Amino acid sequence: MALTVGIDVVDVERIRKGTVSGVPLTDLFTSSEIRECLSLACVHARLAACFAIKEAFLKASGLGLNSGLLFKEIEVVNLGSGAPELRFSKRLRELTRFADPAKCLVSSSYTRQLACAVVALQP
Repeated sequence: MALTVGIDVVDVERIRKGTVSGVPLTDLFTSSEIRECLSLACVHARLAACFAIKEAFLKASGLGLNSGLLFKEIEVVNLGSGAPELRFSKRLRELTRFADPAKCLVSSSYTRQLACAVVALQP
């Protein structure tokens, strides 16, 4: 099976408003993600990058946005190097063969206006 890739771009203003498509940020991010981002500069841009990573994962995995998964079932954790890594809920691990973080290659970037992410999944 070939490498699968997902990409997403998020307008930081959507996050700054406190909701995304009417969904509160507390329903999209784990408490750990929010706490980590609050401790950093550019809080909203970092949250937007986390959101972009989650959407890019859903695209790359083929699960898509209408899979019934909750965004909180995908958690973005920054390693000591600053690189993002994905962690998954038990339910998500059961739904997809891509639930091994070692096989999820993640990259993100942001400005004050935009955040983007690419997720590549190895078979």
